[in-house]
Amino acid sequence: MIFAVFGVKEYILLALAIVLVLLAIASVFLFFRKKILQRFALLRYFYPIIRKTAVYYDFYLINQLEIQLGTNETLFIDHMLFGDKYIYVISDYLYRGTLTGNPQDSKWILKNKKGQEIMVDSPLLKNKQLLQKLSVRTSLDHATFIGITLVSNDTKITDLEVNDNQNFIIDTRDFTKLILKIEGRDIAPLNPDDLRRRVHEFDTLNLRKKRGRKWTKSQ
Repeated sequence: MIFAVFGVKEYILLALAIVLVLLAIASVFLFFRKKILQRFALLRYFYPIIRKTAVYYDFYLINQLEIQLGTNETLFIDHMLFGDKYIYVISDYLYRGTLTGNPQDSKWILKNKKGQEIMVDSPLLKNKQLLQKLSVRTSLDHATFIGITLVSNDTKITDLEVNDNQNFIIDTRDFTKLILKIEGRDIAPLNPDDLRRRVHEFDTLNLRKKRGRKWTKSQ
């Protein structure tokens, strides 16, 4: 009877060990649950509309880029869409509720359907910083990039007044409309050969080895 030799101290230590094991299991579960939900969100909410835009307007598209900056820093980009006039750097956010904030604020407020308020990092500011780092890393003119923070239809952003000429936060319903509006600006298009070369350069930089490509409407 092994438990007969246990004293109070041993039982306390055993209980603590069990609690720690359960907490570790719960942490692993929550980590993978978050990854699964993120993958589901990408497939359901964001990827189809971006891919559809790439197909119909004959744009190159790279999904899930990871680019080395320094020894211990990388940039992660959900999607990069190569238009005729700009390169669109797109970040996905699956929020549910009302999002409010100011352009200069590092924290915004997400109010869920129960009225609870949660502080979140400003997705717009994060995307602005992403464009700056990307411009430095690639030596491309900062004005070549357009930053788009793409949120799901569950996110209310009608009260946000944060967009400027280069950085936007929109939901998926307005994505294609925004791309066409920006592409309609009165500037010269990018040279097609230069654009293909840029796509290849990003292919080379991408640690995830996903390649820029075009799809036909049948694919």
